[in-house]
Amino acid sequence: MPKSSRTIFAALYHNELEKLWAHRGKSLIIAFLIIVVGGVLLVWHSNQQQQASMKSTIVSEQQQIVQLRRQEARASGQQKQQIAAQIQNTKSLVRQMQAQNGAINVKQQIKQLKVSVSHLPRLQRGQGLEMLAQYRAMRAHGIVWYNPGVNNGLKLVGDLFASAAMLIFALVAVGVSSDRVSSELESGTWGMLLLHAPRRIPVYLAKLFASITVTWSFMVAAALGYLGLGSALMGVGNASIPIVVGVHLKQGPGNGMPPIIPVQVFHTISQGSYDLVALGFAMVSMAAMIAISIALSMLTRSTVFSLIVSAVLVISGQLSMVVARTAGWLAVSDPAVHLPLMADWTGNLGLQFDLPALNLPTGLTVVTVWAVAAVLVGLWSARRLDV
Repeated sequence: MPKSSRTIFAALYHNELEKLWAHRGKSLIIAFLIIVVGGVLLVWHSNQQQQASMKSTIVSEQQQIVQLRRQEARASGQQKQQIAAQIQNTKSLVRQMQAQNGAINVKQQIKQLKVSVSHLPRLQRGQGLEMLAQYRAMRAHGIVWYNPGVNNGLKLVGDLFASAAMLIFALVAVGVSSDRVSSELESGTWGMLLLHAPRRIPVYLAKLFASITVTWSFMVAAALGYLGLGSALMGVGNASIPIVVGVHLKQGPGNGMPPIIPVQVFHTISQGSYDLVALGFAMVSMAAMIAISIALSMLTRSTVFSLIVSAVLVISGQLSMVVARTAGWLAVSDPAVHLPLMADWTGNLGLQFDLPALNLPTGLTVVTVWAVAAVLVGLWSARRLDV
């Protein structure tokens, strides 16, 4: 790109950033407070309620054991044996709840998983093998105790960008980008803009990159907010905790059977790496949604129409997953289904909806194809778009 073209593009890009902040700054701050403060407080409150409920249940069961022992002291014969068996069952239940409400010894958990997996048929070992891989990775990192039910700052960041919460970021991205061209046409400023930058493609690219920059900055700020506030309320967590990724699924042997995890070796990455990769994947999917939204803005020339269509496309991901089992590849080809690309990599989506096609290679392919198509439409429209 010649120096003059670079100078024009830089000026256009800077101008777009200023306009975005002037028009969307307050809305982005409000959205940040809702997503970060509201989201973290909601998780923290839920954790507090779960822990309180679990403790209350444990106390209730322990009181039940005391009453059963009194009955056992007065009983005799077969009735006494039945009460004794009930006491043992209740004790076992209390131990399980205490384990869920506290840390698990990693070494003991590995031993128990080895035994439980060895007694299962090969096609039913998937979940046990996955857990075994995770605990073995913990042992390799010197982690002795682990509480899977505890949330912390690091865990919240990973969960944020690997869950349906990505729908909120997609709506923010649509709100930032859906009027980038149509508003210029509706207000009559498109012609004035072309007087300063007669080449249309740099104008389009400046709007595209400015929208991506603002959205990505918002996402990074949200990640830091989740990490900071989550750590203040629930602790930072351990960045070395391993997360299983790359799970491969296939259909069960018959109709209605759950998917099988046939692999024997599972790959893990640390919680810190997981958070960064999840954020990176989320940025990729958001860039695609922005490209699509701006292309719609150029094609429709209507801010309202492009906003509605873009929002419907975002929400369509949730609707596609409802009919995923019957729609098959039609649902998989919806880019909004792959907003949380990390869920594709971990296999959570494929396992949840019994669709092996919901994996990372497919997700990246779908998102990339839609993004490239949207950019090509944008470039084509920019050449032909007139006042």
